[in-house]
Amino acid sequence: MMSRRNALLAGLVTTTAVGGLAASASGAHAAPNTTGDGWISVLDHGAVGDGTTDDTVAIQAALTAATSTGDSVHFPAGRAFKVSDELVVSGLTHFVVSGYGATLVLKGGQPSVKGAKAVLRLTGCHRFKVLGLEVWDSDRSQQYNGIRIASSSGGVIEGVTVRNVRFNGIAVYDDIPGQSDDIAITNCTTEGTWFGISSNGRDVRITNNHVAMDWPSTDEARLKGGVWSEPSDYYDGIGIWAGADRNVVSGNTITECGQAGIFTEACTNLVVADNTVTGCQLRGIEIDGSNGGKFPNGTAVGVSITGNVVTDCKGQINILSARDVTVVGNRTANNNPSLAASCIAINLKTTKTVVVGNHARQAHATFPAIFVTGAATDVTLAWNAVEAAVPYQAPVDTVIIRRSGPGQIRTEGKLIAVGGIGVGNSAPATTPGSVVRKIEVFSSTGASLGWVPVYNTIT
Repeated sequence: MMSRRNALLAGLVTTTAVGGLAASASGAHAAPNTTGDGWISVLDHGAVGDGTTDDTVAIQAALTAATSTGDSVHFPAGRAFKVSDELVVSGLTHFVVSGYGATLVLKGGQPSVKGAKAVLRLTGCHRFKVLGLEVWDSDRSQQYNGIRIASSSGGVIEGVTVRNVRFNGIAVYDDIPGQSDDIAITNCTTEGTWFGISSNGRDVRITNNHVAMDWPSTDEARLKGGVWSEPSDYYDGIGIWAGADRNVVSGNTITECGQAGIFTEACTNLVVADNTVTGCQLRGIEIDGSNGGKFPNGTAVGVSITGNVVTDCKGQINILSARDVTVVGNRTANNNPSLAASCIAINLKTTKTVVVGNHARQAHATFPAIFVTGAATDVTLAWNAVEAAVPYQAPVDTVIIRRSGPGQIRTEGKLIAVGGIGVGNSAPATTPGSVVRKIEVFSSTGASLGWVPVYNTIT
């Protein structure tokens, strides 16, 4: 049985392959094989691009030739290039791999476990671009990455589409975190992958991409009765892994992932901003400095989560084992009244965290919209707009400042004024002991408990 989602993907690929063959047949003699002017076409080295011929050796020959000449590599549009093993670009500087309208189709791939191989790997490369290619795993027989960057710098991956690979769609990943730096992944699409986009590099910007797993409509979801469980071919949308530093995840749309929409481990100086995350089977955005306890001493440090829209996940924003965290101006919603899922949760060993100016809508009648565990310390919740039967659940030492009614501000905890409070009725006074102000005190129900006089002091 083919799911709706796989049927759509099959239709897309069939269109690509047929279109590629048609273009190849009608235009093969009109377009020269050699582009010149610093470019090598993969056709120069015998690639056919008919979707049937195995072009692995020919394409690798073109990439190897570029390594010696310093040329860029071109995949002509309208062609589907079948490959059965990893393609490697190594040691190139100042180059482009361009493939707008072209597809790399992995079929019958050589063995690869947990992303040991990629359809296209760039290693030891600097100041480069990969533009416009589509990468598709047609049989999902092995765990390939779509595109992997390793030990490289100054790179741009733009306009690339990766579908159905069984590991990362696009990854910046090194055995020693941070060896790759200054990489931008932008305006790309990953669909139906194990992980969408991953990084453990430095200065990696993951911006304006579309990551969709559409898990509820997969064959896996049908076989599991719509309840995600391991093992699975669908995990996190965007992953920032342990050791990553100065990564930015911004402006992405992330839809119906098997697990978290954005999942991060023990990383530092992370910005997660202006993303739209919906329908994930676990958290929408999860900052886990311990990775579920796998790093007992791990901590995520310096995390900013701002301006995101996170809805209808099993927990919208979840922070654990993190320090120096700001959660500001996000819109979160659990619209399912039968799902006990928080809008914002501050968990496990998290400290020095500020949650300010967020909007949280909770449909569940008894589950708190904003939750702070007793194991979190130095947490401030302020000026959040909360629509929930149970707005907050937090330990007594959590600072909470919120509106409690029209023209009312409520704080749980002590309000300590330094330098005076200008509240209440004011009267002129020139001698010590005169009452110059009064503060009205209210009970938790809003009833007035009377006025507290504030006396004037003259030194």
